[in-house]
Amino acid sequence: FGHVALLDHTDFSLEAGERVGLIGRNGTGKSSLLRIVAGMSAPDDGLISRQSGVTCAYVAQEP
Repeated sequence: FGHVALLDHTDFSLEAGERVGLIGRNGTGKSSLLRIVAGMSAPDDGLISRQSGVTCAYVAQEP
């Protein structure tokens, strides 16, 4: 995010049926992270991997 790393040395996984919420102050990278997870943006470093057949959707608040 500019010159500031939003996430560094971070792992995250979900099991089937799990749901999560992403909360935080304005400008902290929530939308950027979701766009990366949804495949709409590329991470500067690292990777996002999904099990075959798993989909992710992102609907922006403002078009």
